[in-house]
Amino acid sequence: MSLQVPKAFWSKLKRRKNMQPVLILVLGAALTAVAVGAPSVSVSAGNIYFTNEAGNSKRLTSSGLDSEPVLSPDGKWVVFVRSTSGNPTMTATGDDIKPTELWQIGTNGRDATLLVRCRNADLKTGNADMTTVIAAFHNMQFSADGRYVFFSTPAWVVSGAVHVVDTTNAKEHFVCPGNGMEVLHSGQYRDYLLVEQHRYFLGGGSYDWWWLFSPDGKEVSPVGEDTSNFKDLYLSE
Repeated sequence: MSLQVPKAFWSKLKRRKNMQPVLILVLGAALTAVAVGAPSVSVSAGNIYFTNEAGNSKRLTSSGLDSEPVLSPDGKWVVFVRSTSGNPTMTATGDDIKPTELWQIGTNGRDATLLVRCRNADLKTGNADMTTVIAAFHNMQFSADGRYVFFSTPAWVVSGAVHVVDTTNAKEHFVCPGNGMEVLHSGQYRDYLLVEQHRYFLGGGSYDWWWLFSPDGKEVSPVGEDTSNFKDLYLSE
């Protein structure tokens, strides 16, 4: 009499055999995830450090005066703020702000470049033009291609100002007033800006809304009190 092996047994055995390469792939991916991480930048004792995907750190600056590093989307450049000496910068609020500078350096530690210095208002017209003031560097954000850096600076009593600098030639200019800002990196409005502005009703009173601006500072459309609906519609494309 021959031994009859149930078909269910062969099916179960086949599934187990097929599981082996799957398990190997899963375990391999898990080990890769542990060993490889996203590049990052950090500050220690006033110096900027870059950490690559393998977890190896490299000191990029040695001034002891540096802070607020931001990594470019391609991981090749870092912008940061450097404290410096000199006269304080005045804003419409009357605050004296210690001067700083905006710098860029490659993640290979080369090509350190001064991009923008703080400066007081242009008084040639007799009135302080707050669009010309650079009092500090806050909320720095790269464009998607890493060429431009947008940043916010204190300016008017109820509003800051958004500026942009071209990192290839250090040319900087005012974009628009704003108390909050986000550079979009995907979707239909790639490299456009979401900017929170303080505005006034014709009949009195004020409100704070988000608005969509083109990279050159042209108003495109109101967005609303928050940006969640806009992002759901336009950033998923």
